[in-house]
Amino acid sequence: MATIYVVIFMATIGAVIGGVTNTIAIKMLFRPYEAKYLFGKKLPFTPGVIPMRRDEASTKLGAIVTEHLLTPEVFVEKLNSTESQKFIELFLDRQIETLETEQTTIRYILERISPGLSEKIVNYLNIEISDKINEYSFKLMDREIKSLLPGEAKFTLDNEVANLHERINSRLILYLSSEKGAEDIRTMVDDFIENRGKLEKAIKYVISKDSLTERIQNELINLLSHGDMKKIEQEFIMTEYQKFIEKKIHCYISDVDRARVTSSIVDEVRNKINIDELFDYPIVNFSPSLFKSFKTRGKHTLRHNITAYFGMNMPKIIEKLKLAEVIKNQIDSFELDKLESLVMDVANKEFKMIMFLGYFLGGLIGLIQGLIIGFLN
Repeated sequence: MATIYVVIFMATIGAVIGGVTNTIAIKMLFRPYEAKYLFGKKLPFTPGVIPMRRDEASTKLGAIVTEHLLTPEVFVEKLNSTESQKFIELFLDRQIETLETEQTTIRYILERISPGLSEKIVNYLNIEISDKINEYSFKLMDREIKSLLPGEAKFTLDNEVANLHERINSRLILYLSSEKGAEDIRTMVDDFIENRGKLEKAIKYVISKDSLTERIQNELINLLSHGDMKKIEQEFIMTEYQKFIEKKIHCYISDVDRARVTSSIVDEVRNKINIDELFDYPIVNFSPSLFKSFKTRGKHTLRHNITAYFGMNMPKIIEKLKLAEVIKNQIDSFELDKLESLVMDVANKEFKMIMFLGYFLGGLIGLIQGLIIGFLN
């Protein structure tokens, strides 16, 4: 009878020791939260395993998640899945419908992104237009006139200038042959003779003014009709023309004139474009046919481009997001009591099984020890 009591006692003691030991071991995963000291010496097993190793554990967990679980390949695979593609297309359809039904403007979208953004962009674009036109005007001033002429226009102008002497001669001959031309020559002859004193009397005895006028008129017409004269005129005109087109624009336009012209062009461009007014124009009305094409075909291209862009840049995006660091910071920011509560809630059943296993193994070991002692006695 005594042997039975010894066996029961040993089994009970073993079960209590095994169960309590496992319970304490489970509690020591988290507790104590901080190191404990006795007489200035840190007590062993303080703080608990998880508080002591939390920094190392969070770092390794972040690395495991980003290197083996949430890899760029996983994101790309998910992005290319049928479900994700349908979601992207549905999202685009909703945005297109919103643009169409609500007559959304560029200003509305920009203001949704950031209040005052549309005004900043309008001012920026106006300044850019002014700067670009000014910059181009300075470059233009340093160019030769002929460089501004398109090839076909220069060819036409060269031909026109080369034949200009013919038209000038024709006009001069026509003028000299007219009564107006004869009258002007007669007036000049009178002025010439009257200012020559004694020579005036001599000329009057030799030839009359009318005869002299007619002689001069005929000689001028013959001179203009002469081939050599035409050649001289042509060479002179072409020489001056070449000098003109080979000069730079700043030789003919001053900085003040350039600034005035540039300012006028800037004002004209701003009035024509009117960016501020364009921002209040419904997006769908810019080009109804283009918008309709986008609704039917363009959205598929956009979906493909979005997928391709994120797929190509996913490693960079993951790197920029620093997921490992985010995971570590989130774990480190958890209060230990909340972390303990979370783990206990998730693994409560398993922890109870471990405690029961401790009671069972302790009792079994105590039972075996009791039987051995009883047998030896």
